[in-house]
Amino acid sequence: MKISFLISAILLITLLPISNPKAAPKCRNIKVIVPYAVGTATDLIFRAFGQAINRQSTGSLIKVVNKTHDTVIEENMMGIPDGCQLLGITQSLVAEFLLNKSAPEWSSFTPVAMLTRTPLAIVSRANINDANLTNLMEVSSEKSNRLSLGETSSSLERAFRLQLENALGASFKVTNYKNARQSFMALLAQKVDLGLVSLSGAKRRADLRQVKVLAVTDTLGDTRLSDIATLKEQGVNTAFGVDRILVAPQETSAEIVAKTSKRFKKASKDPELKEVLSKLYTKILFKDPDELTQYFENLSADWTALKRKMIKMGR
Repeated sequence: MKISFLISAILLITLLPISNPKAAPKCRNIKVIVPYAVGTATDLIFRAFGQAINRQSTGSLIKVVNKTHDTVIEENMMGIPDGCQLLGITQSLVAEFLLNKSAPEWSSFTPVAMLTRTPLAIVSRANINDANLTNLMEVSSEKSNRLSLGETSSSLERAFRLQLENALGASFKVTNYKNARQSFMALLAQKVDLGLVSLSGAKRRADLRQVKVLAVTDTLGDTRLSDIATLKEQGVNTAFGVDRILVAPQETSAEIVAKTSKRFKKASKDPELKEVLSKLYTKILFKDPDELTQYFENLSADWTALKRKMIKMGR
C-alpha cells in the first residue's frame, strides 16, 4: 500500500508543470534608485512618475529610493535583473563615460524608457548692453571679445557647452567653479558674462532684473517660459536639455522591460502628472526601449565626434 502511494506521488510530481526560471517575478515594490538628493529636479520627476503609476495601476508599487554615494550606479549595474530594482538617471552617464571615462558605458545597462526633458536657459549678466543672442555672438566672434562663461566640473554641463559652442561657432572663456551655486552667484556678481542655468532660476532672477534670458535650449510647450525663443527659433541648429532616463541591470528580460516601459508610458499620459511636470519646467519626451537604445547610440556618436573636433581645434 505504501509503495503504491509513493509511486503515485512520484508520478504526480513528474506531471506538474515546470516553472520557467526566466519568468518575470512579482515584486512587492519596484524600487527606482535615484543617485541624486531628495528634492532635486531628478528626484521630483521620478517621484511624480511613481505617484502617477501608483494611482493608475494595481501592479507592484513604484518606490523611489535616493542613494548618493559614489558607487551607486556601478552597484545597480550589477544588480539582480528581476525588474524589482531600476535606476533613474540622466544622460550624464554618457557624458561622464565619454569625457572622463569615470562611469560605466550605457551599454552596461538595459534601456527601459526615456521619460522627460528639462530645457535650460542661456542667460547673460544684467548689465550687458543690447543683450540678445545674435548680437553677443557677433561681438564675441573676435578672440579679443570672447565671452566668459561659468561652468562646474559636471561632464554633462561641459558636453552641453561644447554642443552650444559648436552650434554657435563660438569659443567661450570658461571659468570653473566648485558647484552650480557658485557659478550662478558669479553670474549675478557680473564676474562672468554667460551661464547655462535652470529655467526656474532664470525666470526668478530675470523678474528681478538680475540676468537677461537669451534663449531656451529646447521647446517648452505651454510652460511658463514659452514666450522666450528657443535656440532653433533663433536660427541655431541644436536643441538639448536634461533628459530623465530609466534603465535596468544587464540581462533583464525583454518581458520585464516591455512591461515596465508600458507602465511608465501609460503614466506619461496622466494630466495630473503633466501639470506637476510643467511646474518643474519639464516636458514629456517618452521613448520606448528600442527608441532609447537608438538615442544612446546617436548621442554617444555625436558627442564622440564633437569631442574629437574640439580637441583638434585646441579647446
